[in-house]
Amino acid sequence: MSTPLRIGVLKLADSAPVIMARQKGIFARYGLEVELVVSPSWANIADGLAWNRLDAAVIFAPLAIMTALGRRGHDTGLHPLGRISRGGNTIMLRGVNPISEPWRKGEEGRKAFDIWQTVIGRKPRIAVVHMYSTHLLILRRFLKMIGIHMESQIELLVMPPADMIHAFAEKAIDGACVGSPWGTEAERIGLAFRVGGSSTVLPNHLEKILVASGKLRNLNDTARNLCLAIQDSLDFCQKSVHRMEIAQDLGRNVASGGLGLPMEATSTILPGGNASETITFSGGSLVRSDLEWIISDMTDLGWLKTVRQQDLERWMTPTSMAPV
Repeated sequence: MSTPLRIGVLKLADSAPVIMARQKGIFARYGLEVELVVSPSWANIADGLAWNRLDAAVIFAPLAIMTALGRRGHDTGLHPLGRISRGGNTIMLRGVNPISEPWRKGEEGRKAFDIWQTVIGRKPRIAVVHMYSTHLLILRRFLKMIGIHMESQIELLVMPPADMIHAFAEKAIDGACVGSPWGTEAERIGLAFRVGGSSTVLPNHLEKILVASGKLRNLNDTARNLCLAIQDSLDFCQKSVHRMEIAQDLGRNVASGGLGLPMEATSTILPGGNASETITFSGGSLVRSDLEWIISDMTDLGWLKTVRQQDLERWMTPTSMAPV
């Protein structure tokens, strides 16, 4: 390409493979010139992909699917290139845990929720990062496990993950399902407690993927080199020996090539860390089993009522771009 590849990321630890690919010269090794676009919200990422302002992005599959199907204004050529991460989402609630441990499914969890809600004194306001997110699906499954109906028994809000620390501090939200490191940071500084997350609801679930816009998809050699570069960076990021280096680089401000993430919390959620919810960096092509639970939950929620089955099959079929 004559101009740099524009890759969209959010201020999340899942973005580490893109950040480190630039920091370690991996993009350059594959002949790629890359401009990182640190977006303020997932809506900005989706719009950037839909309208070709971004060439690629790290994103979760539900939003990628809905964007590809035209839910951001028009049909797109958006296509998955491969996996980025598994797990890492944390469900946090403001206040004090009435049972001093993560909540179990069934009556015990429901009793803990009822006690906690009594202290809150109203229907709880619980935030997710986007309506079409794995976070909403994980939250819904968790609430169902303890006998709570997401649609009627909580007030659901949407806000960018990096904004949730301030929202907890200001008591603007009572809970959240959020990606790393923000849930761990809220717990570390005493703003919220963990009741569950990826590891307790759906261990090892697909979290983030790498997607390409229609423009990049047509540049086969460039897309393939991008996949190879990201795979090399994923291998680097998954090695626990690099945990502190990655945390330091992610902690740099955006102007210095980082994401401004809280370093202490970030270091604990990377591979080899000791947080309750850690990220696994997992590359290679998407396979059907990665997406089946997502498609099932999206169908239950009515998001796919007007979608043709053949369009979904495109997302259930491995791409040839990513290394296996």
